[in-house]
Parts: sequence; structure tokens; C-alpha cells
Amino acid sequence: MEKTVKVTKVKGPFELKMQFFGLPLALLIFASIYSMPTPPGLSYAGKMALGVFLAALTLWISESIPNYAVSLLVIVALPLSGAWTEAQAMGVLGYEVIWLTFAAFIIASGMEKSGLARRMALFLISKFGKSVNSVLMLLIAINFLIAFVVPSTTARAAMMFPIVLLVVEAFEVNINDPKNNFGKMLALHGIQANNLSTAAIVTATSSQILAISFIKDLTGREVSWMEWFVASAPVTILTLVAMFFIGKVLFRLPKSEKTTLDLTKIKEEYVKLGKITINEKKALGIFLVTLSLWAMDSLQVKLFGFQLSLVMVAILSAALFFLPYVGILKWKEAKISWNLLIFACGAYAGGVALDETGLAAWGLNIIFKRMGVENMSFIVLFAVLMFIASFSHLLFTSKTVRTIILIPTIIGIANATGYDPVSLALPAAFCIADTITLPPHSKVNLIYYGTGYFTVLEQMLYGVLVLLAKWALMVLAAGTWFKFVGIV
Repeated sequence: MEKTVKVTKVKGPFELKMQFFGLPLALLIFASIYSMPTPPGLSYAGKMALGVFLAALTLWISESIPNYAVSLLVIVALPLSGAWTEAQAMGVLGYEVIWLTFAAFIIASGMEKSGLARRMALFLISKFGKSVNSVLMLLIAINFLIAFVVPSTTARAAMMFPIVLLVVEAFEVNINDPKNNFGKMLALHGIQANNLSTAAIVTATSSQILAISFIKDLTGREVSWMEWFVASAPVTILTLVAMFFIGKVLFRLPKSEKTTLDLTKIKEEYVKLGKITINEKKALGIFLVTLSLWAMDSLQVKLFGFQLSLVMVAILSAALFFLPYVGILKWKEAKISWNLLIFACGAYAGGVALDETGLAAWGLNIIFKRMGVENMSFIVLFAVLMFIASFSHLLFTSKTVRTIILIPTIIGIANATGYDPVSLALPAAFCIADTITLPPHSKVNLIYYGTGYFTVLEQMLYGVLVLLAKWALMVLAAGTWFKFVGIV
């Protein structure tokens, strides 16, 4: 069963008004900041960096013009306005985050072409999917496992969506029957398991890659793939467990519900794949090499006499996919999202410029005096910031935009209050993919919302409850697990 999933966000009346007024508003904001006197304690470069960033942020949120076009204008506006030098602005293209994102697109293309993740999903369901509960748990586990393999939430949803439809067909789910909650559970688990699993693996989405790049450049602390995984995976797994039980309570299955799964069609799809192909074997080999090098981290020095960073391993992996005899890709087959790369360049330039011009520290000091955060204990501040990090997706649907706002800001808060910036910024980065409450908040949500199995209210209620459970687990981890692994 092959199904191409293509989702386009439909703009509502409010979003259309934002789009119309976004450009004049952005120009007005920039002109106002340009013409105002430079505030005491702030440099002229800092003032102009604020003008460029706020204007760009208005355009990114309103989507008045394409995000990649905004980013190109940011690269021009920073040196033109005196906020940054030309070399600094153009040099962003050489930052690690851009190369890591670039490599992630190639890895995702190779894994998609190989079909390895689809084979793995069909095999597990046909082998172990014996009942309603086992299928629901398997879909959670599969979403978690393929997050290692496919570094894109949308790509994973596009791969899993047809398989979910097969399961629905096997259970003969009638979506017009209000008593039948299994379809709702399957679709909502597809959304939540995809997005929440992302938090366990730093390379599972480009926004998390952007987050650790900000942490490295603004604090000097490099977060390895394994360090992220060890810290985040237990919280992620417990959140997925909580998600399963919350769903069971919200959407109870009636006693008459079919409890035995007819695996015929699932098995047929698996049989159609035939024997494992040479491309799948190659993709599996490259993936194992990549994962091993990421997991080894500093052990590479003892074993090989040198150490490849997270970025270098990703670039090596991308190169392997192109090598004759070893790889499976040709250049034209690599689905590189150049618009996202350019967007990341401008977004990163704007974010870093805020810090380097001293604007971030100046602005945060003013805010802190009014909020009184300097008097908050660490655990209270941690709880407040994690709540904001998780639920901020209700205001900013773009994970990248949220990252460039949240991570530098939280690092500034930590520096001003005397706490270790990594102890606040890294856990906040674990919340970047918490986009599970409403359909417009991610393409993953829209893919599953198109089934008609659940309402907006049902998704919002389920999503809010699960995110509150995750927030509680994060606060608990701040006093236990995060201390044990050394990030708090």
C-alpha cells in the first residue's frame, strides 16, 4: 500500500490578516527602532540588531513573504544597518548548525529511498500486533525507533501514516461510530508518539540541532549526541508511557470492541517487500556506523586516536550515502530543503547578533528587575521556563522560530541569575518538539487530522494533559535524573 502524503496548511481569517499586515508592521517596527535614540547602556549595533531581528521575527510569524527570503534580507540588513559586519553575517553559512542540517537532509533521503524503516514497522506489527493494546504500544515503540533512523518528523509521519491506515482497515474501524475510540487512539498516538519521541534523539529534527548549536556558541559547552540521549531518553520514555495511559482513560474502548487483529493485509504488505534488498543492507550499515560513532563520543580517542564531532560524523554519514558501491544515493535524489537551510542561516545570524552586540544581556537585565527572577530558586525558575518552553508552540508554530527565541533568552536568564545556562537551556531544548495540541502546529498533526478520526477539541485535551505530565516529569528530573547525569 503506497500512499503519498502531502499536506498544505490552510490559512484561517486571522492568519490571512497577519499575512496582509505583516510587512507594513515589520517596516514600521524597524523604522521606529532606527529613529529612536540609542538607550543608555546599549550600543548602536545592539539597537540595530534589535530592529533587524524584530522586523524579521514579525515577517517569519506573519508569513507575509517566504521565510527564506526574509533570512536573505536579514543577511543583508545586519551589515547594512551597522549591527554586524559583512564577514560575520555571511560567515553564518559556515557554522556547524548549517552543515549538520544539510547532512541530516541527505541521511533522511537515503533512509527513505532504502525503505528500511517501512520494513521494520511492517515486520514488528505483523509479528507482535496481536491485540488493541499491543498495536498501540507497538506504534509508540516504532515511532521511537525510527526517530533514530529518519531525522525528520514529517518524513516519519508520511511513512507511518499508510501503515496506520492498514491497521485501521484490519480492525474494520467505523469512524462514524462515536463509541469507537480505536481510530482516535491510532491517529492521536501517531501525532504524539512522533513528536514526543523526537526529544530523545538530538538529530531527529533540525530545530534540536539548532538548539545545541546556540548552546555551544553562547556558552562554549558542546552537547554530544550521547549526552543528549542519556539525559532526555528516560523522560521521553516515561512521557510516552503516560501518554498511553492517559489515552486509555480519555478514549475508553467498549467491551464489545474487536480485540483480535486480522493481520492478513499487514502481512501481505510485508511479503510484498520481498527479501531485504542490497540498498536496505547498505542503509543499515551506514546507519549503524553513524549511530556507533555518535554513541562512542569521547571513546573514539581511546579506540582510534582521534574524535569526530557530532557534525563530522553526520557529514561522514552523508558522504557514505553518495559513495560508489557503498552508498545508494545520487546527488539529484537527495531531498535537500534549501529554503530551510537559508531560513536557518538568517535565523541563526539574527539570534547570534543579539548576543554578540550585547542586546540580549541589556534587555534581559531590564526584564529580570521587573519580574524578580533573581529571587527565584532554581527549581521554581526551572519549572516556569519548562512550562513556557513546552506550551510556547501555542503562539509560535514554527519550531525553528521558537528555538531562536527561547534558547538564547533562557541562556541570558541563566547568566543573569547565576545559574548554569546549560542546566536550563538544554532541558528547554527537550521541549521544542512538543507540538501536539492543535492541528496547525505541525505538518505531522495535519497529516493525521486529515483522517477525520478525532476533533480539534479531542486533540487539544489529550495534548494538554500529556504535556502537563511531561512538564511534571521534567521538574521531577531536575531534582533527580538531570542531577545524576550532570546537566543540572
